Amino acid sequence: MRKTATNVAFVVATLLMVAGAIMWFKDSMDEKKKPESEETVQPVILMSTDGVEDNIERRLTAREGRQIVAKCPKKVDQAIGTKFECDVFFPYRDDPIATANVEIDGPNGEFSWKSEAKVKSEDAV
Repeated sequence: MRKTATNVAFVVATLLMVAGAIMWFKDSMDEKKKPESEETVQPVILMSTDGVEDNIERRLTAREGRQIVAKCPKKVDQAIGTKFECDVFFPYRDDPIATANVEIDGPNGEFSWKSEAKVKSEDAV
């Protein structure tokens, strides 16, 4: 009888140690995952594109020698690598004559852009 009680106690103690080890391992894995996921979540900072429109209009107007109008989305993600398009018009035309492809390339919303004509004609930018 004494051996049976000792065997049962040994089995129960072993099971408790295994369960504790599993719980410890699981908790340590969860803790390692939490900081990773928290680091990858970045808040989206939206910026106005008014300055982008002004820059496109000023540079294309100077190059073309006549007024150019640019229309961009009102707000875009300020993150580096964000890309968006702006339509480029002559004030007297409803259809865009070009597209300005814009990319955010600086941490404070700095950007670069290139225009691409939509219509191959003398009115194209």
